[in-house]
Amino acid sequence: MDNYRLIIFGDDWDVYLTAYKELIDDPKISYIPTFRPKGWTGQLQRIQFNPKLNNIITIPFKEKWNPLYLRHIKKEEQPCFLILDKWLRMEGGIRLLPYLRKHYPKAPIVCYAQDLIETIIDVYSHKQIDVDYFKQHANLFISYDAIDAKKHGLLYHPTVFSVIPQSLSNHDIKYDLYFLGRDKGRLPLLINLCKEAKNRGIKCKMVMIEVPEKKRIAGEGFFYIDKSISYHENLENCAASNCIIELLQHNAQSPTLRTWEAIAMNKKLVTNNTSIRSTEVYDERYISIFNDEKTINWDFISSANAFSGQKNPYQEIIKPETLIRFIENKLQIQIERS
Repeated sequence: MDNYRLIIFGDDWDVYLTAYKELIDDPKISYIPTFRPKGWTGQLQRIQFNPKLNNIITIPFKEKWNPLYLRHIKKEEQPCFLILDKWLRMEGGIRLLPYLRKHYPKAPIVCYAQDLIETIIDVYSHKQIDVDYFKQHANLFISYDAIDAKKHGLLYHPTVFSVIPQSLSNHDIKYDLYFLGRDKGRLPLLINLCKEAKNRGIKCKMVMIEVPEKKRIAGEGFFYIDKSISYHENLENCAASNCIIELLQHNAQSPTLRTWEAIAMNKKLVTNNTSIRSTEVYDERYISIFNDEKTINWDFISSANAFSGQKNPYQEIIKPETLIRFIENKLQIQIERS
C-alpha cells in the first residue's frame, strides 16, 4: 500500500488550531491555516479576494494563488488533500479543487464539513455551497453531522479534538454550569435554568454572544458580550466549571465541540442531544440528557465527577487520529505520520 502525505487546508481560527493540534504538530503532515500570504502580496490578495468588491465586479485570476499553497510539496511525494470549511466557502472564487485535480490527478481529495451544509455559504455567490460540485471533484465528502450526511448523501464522521494540555485543565472550580454561545432562540431556556439553579444554590456562568441590547434579559450568572471570546478563554471557563451545557442548533443531531470539551477536560456534560445515546462516547457517568428546565437532573450537576483525578476513557475516540484512520479505510491508502 502506497504512503501519502496529508495536506490539510485548514483554518487559523483558534478552535481549529486547538482541535487539530496533534496533526498540526506532526512534521509529516502539512497544515495550511490560511490562503493569505504575508506582506504586500497579502494586501494585494486581500483586495482581489474582497467579497464586496467582487459583488460589483468579478475580479479574475483568484485561482492563480493556488500554486503558492502547495509550493512545499516535493515531486516524489504523493499528497492526500483534506479540505475544511474555510476553503469550501472560498471555492467559488479560488477554484482549488479543479486545480488539484489537474495538477495532482492521482491525489485523493477529501472534503470535511464541520458545520451544517445549509450554513456553509460560498463567499462569492452568497449561496449554500454546491454539494454536487464538491462530490464531482472529491473522492470523499464527509459531514460531522449524521442527519446532514444522510440528507446530502455524504459520509459521516464526528468532529475530532486533540488532547488538552494538563496545565490548562488544572483550574479551581468556580461554577457548576457553563454555557457559551449565541441566542438562536435558546436564551429563555437558559434564563429559566439559571433561575432554578440559583434556587438550588448552583452557580452558573452563561456567556451570550452578540445578543441585541433589546433582547438581553438580566439575570445572575449571565454575561453578554459583543464579540466572541478567544477559544483559550473558553477552555479556561470550561476548566473552572463542573458541567458544560450543550444546546444543539435546529436540525443538528451530532455532538458538538461542547461534547469534546467535556471529554477532553474531564467535565460533565448536560445536553439536549437525545441522539447522543446511540454514539460511542455516551456514558451516563458524565453525560446527562434533558429536554427543558423541568427535566434537567440537578443531582447529576451537584454530584462529583466520575473521572475526577483520571483521564476520561473516551478521549482516545475523539482524537484526530480517528479521522485519519477513517480516511485510510475508505480510500484504502496509508497516510504518513509520526
